[in-house]
Amino acid sequence: MADPKELTMEQLRERIRAAGVTIPEHRLAMVRKLLGAALAPLQALDSRAIKTVEPAVRFSPEGQAGHE
Repeated sequence: MADPKELTMEQLRERIRAAGVTIPEHRLAMVRKLLGAALAPLQALDSRAIKTVEPAVRFSPEGQAGHE
């Protein structure tokens, strides 16, 4: 049975499309392995255990900083 955190080839293809990059089909297995290794520390992190020390950053689509 596959690890639920493991990136599937279809998920990888979706991420590649979203990023707008071109990766040859014969390189996908290598990219999947590298991306999985890069994401492993983030997936292992329990964000609920991290104390928030600053308010969340908010972005305005109009570009008017500080005007609500």
